[in-house]
Amino acid sequence: MLEPNLVEGAATTIERKGAAADLVMIQRLHAILEGKLETTDTDRRFYAHALRMMERFRALGIADDYIPKSNPSLWNNIHSATLEEFKLSNDEALRYTADAIDAAKKQELKAFECVSGSKSSIAELEQAVRQESLKDLLSVLAIGLAFPSIDTLFGRYRFEVIARGELCKTYEELFHEGVLAEGNVAVAIPGPNWRFPEFMIDRRYKE
Repeated sequence: MLEPNLVEGAATTIERKGAAADLVMIQRLHAILEGKLETTDTDRRFYAHALRMMERFRALGIADDYIPKSNPSLWNNIHSATLEEFKLSNDEALRYTADAIDAAKKQELKAFECVSGSKSSIAELEQAVRQESLKDLLSVLAIGLAFPSIDTLFGRYRFEVIARGELCKTYEELFHEGVLAEGNVAVAIPGPNWRFPEFMIDRRYKE
């Protein structure tokens, strides 16, 4: 059963990270509390995961509005431990509805297009994620997506870089190298050493 105060706490924990899929699911939880929706197993899994992450952060003395910026290792470790605790794989469909996943894909594509300056497609973005170097991809995607959203994207198309710990490590390296810098919100901004990667210059993934 959903507890209103815990829903609010979980919402605070994830809303400032700006993940479109999470926002859709939070809206569903509010609708369930208002009696407008029936609770599904997907809702329960999302709620349990979000609540447990909130509890883990609080146990470490970390505020509910914590945002992983240049050092997402803490978020990554808690997220991974929570998935393992509930015996959940990285399959986003276990915790997100089709509408939420669709919202995530649209957000990812918008971030990709905003940096490239050209129209693309979800299929083209998928191809880029599968084929291009991790550093080049993150230098583009991190400007429009917070790390939790980036993790979801790679979990869908290139999970091996998450499993090997490369995603988090490479993301942090880009900040140390001055390619990325911390912004005022969850997403990064270009650092002093940021350059357009070749696949953007060549417009390889232009629709």
